[in-house]
Amino acid sequence: MASTVTLEGIKKGVFFPFRGEKWGLKVLIGSALCFGSSLVIPVIPLFGYYSQLMKRIIARDEDPEMPEWKDWGTLFMDGIKLFGAVLIYMLPALILSIGGFLLFMVLDFSLAFSSATIQQYSTSLFPMTMLANMLGMFGGMAVMMLGFVVAFGTIVIIPPALGNMIAKDDFRAAFRFKEWWPVLKANLSGFILAVAITLGLFYLMYMLAMIFYATIVLCFLLPFLFAFITFISGTVGFSVFAITYRDGVRKLAA
Repeated sequence: MASTVTLEGIKKGVFFPFRGEKWGLKVLIGSALCFGSSLVIPVIPLFGYYSQLMKRIIARDEDPEMPEWKDWGTLFMDGIKLFGAVLIYMLPALILSIGGFLLFMVLDFSLAFSSATIQQYSTSLFPMTMLANMLGMFGGMAVMMLGFVVAFGTIVIIPPALGNMIAKDDFRAAFRFKEWWPVLKANLSGFILAVAITLGLFYLMYMLAMIFYATIVLCFLLPFLFAFITFISGTVGFSVFAITYRDGVRKLAA
């Protein structure tokens, strides 16, 4: 039987990028795309690659395995759908986080500016202005923190939504809540575990990268190491999400 979110399934989901034929070349290409992701365009085939991984697990009911980097047209089309679905779900959290950050920064600058000008020309208005700016700054921080909370909540519901999209081969299926919500409820602990594994792996690899940053000789490798970490984390994360979705469908049908 194909792997599930058990200890054995987790091992397969975490270590499979370093197995199979030409795995080094596949990881190298994926890491290179991550390295160039600041140009936006490389992100699309990268997500298409993650989509291929999920299709193998969900549609073909097989264990995760690194596919070949080929048929770039399909990678772009699949990547647009997967990236688009993730972006739409994360948009509220992004708006809150970025908006709160901008509000905090603007009011922080305003506080510094007003403390130098108002105190000079109008001493009576200074305390009220200071209070207003500080309340605004705390409001910006609160909005930013709310964005982080929304992001963590969204991360849990994204896997079943993406799984439903892959299973139905339909972009709109990611937003048909009535279809994937029962799958989420049937395997809620599995989805939480999958998110924890993905975030934990990224954090662990990030901490290891900081060891490179702390050295004078190896710090120049940090950008390349971050690209590798991003690709591996995404590869493992989307694969574990797909396994978890498949488990949820099985539990729902049992």
